[in-house]
Amino acid sequence: MVVSDREKLVLSAIIDFYLLSGETIGSRALVKKYNIDLSSATIRNVMSDLEDMGFISKTHTSSGRIPTDKGYKFYLEELLKIEKLSREEQARINSVYDFKMRELDSVLKKTSMLLSKLTNYVGIVIEPTHKKEKIKKVELVHIDDYMAMAVIVMENKSVRTKKIFFEELCSQNELQKLSQRINNEIRNSSVESHEIEKIIDFVYSEVEGKLFLENSSEIFRDKQVNEISDVLDIFSKREKIKELFEEAIKSRPFKDGEVNVIFGEELAVKGLEDYSFVYSVYNMDNSPGVIGVMGPKRMSYSKTMGLIQHITKEVSKVIKEISNEGDSDGR
Repeated sequence: MVVSDREKLVLSAIIDFYLLSGETIGSRALVKKYNIDLSSATIRNVMSDLEDMGFISKTHTSSGRIPTDKGYKFYLEELLKIEKLSREEQARINSVYDFKMRELDSVLKKTSMLLSKLTNYVGIVIEPTHKKEKIKKVELVHIDDYMAMAVIVMENKSVRTKKIFFEELCSQNELQKLSQRINNEIRNSSVESHEIEKIIDFVYSEVEGKLFLENSSEIFRDKQVNEISDVLDIFSKREKIKELFEEAIKSRPFKDGEVNVIFGEELAVKGLEDYSFVYSVYNMDNSPGVIGVMGPKRMSYSKTMGLIQHITKEVSKVIKEISNEGDSDGR
């Protein structure tokens, strides 16, 4: 489909106005507000053509139009210019990452909180899977003679914790010896003991790629329970949320650092139709992770995409620093 420059100009104005106000706009208002050098009659003809293309639609009998999903997608792919953050905005974000955060978990949790704070949307960060990541050390903390807490530190400085229950009594002294034995075998790359296999199974299967979610209640605001029953079911279990976004991303081509948009209808979950998922993919040890927000479909995409683009760059820098530190510690 060939879209003329004139049609692009009018479509861009209609969508910009709708994103800003949530209201339809007619031909005369377009001329006045956007100083378009076309007559009202010409704009009406262009709007009619855009409607035939499926880019806009009428909400009622008036002349006003609003964008369709097809119109949104064309706007995002062909017309939108990602807004570059001001120096002040960049400085405020960069200051968050200036602090020495040595653990990956801390970086990603801080990122989900920052995204939510700056946009008032749901902050979503998914950690990369760690199938290739090595365990650096394991600390076993004695809770009582039948329970301990395993603190597992990965080479990339991410941390895993898990409660371990013993069938037979295990004193604090015995636990210390077990911890020493495990770490000796990790250092010697000899991980064949029954205890280590249990821990490795936990690390590599149960919690690959943590989800960091902030302000998820935003999705349920002003909604009736019957409208969002499917959403409630998914958001009640973090693993379901993670699977939802991971599957959506896997089904689409992406490039590291490039900002993408998935509309709620594409997620096939009743209750998310009026939302958009704006995200970028970052990479760690050849495994992809996700940084993004979920907010109303009528959002400032230019600003939001610029924000996610910049934050992704900062997170990638910090991850590289953590990875380099891990390599230095291992030498």
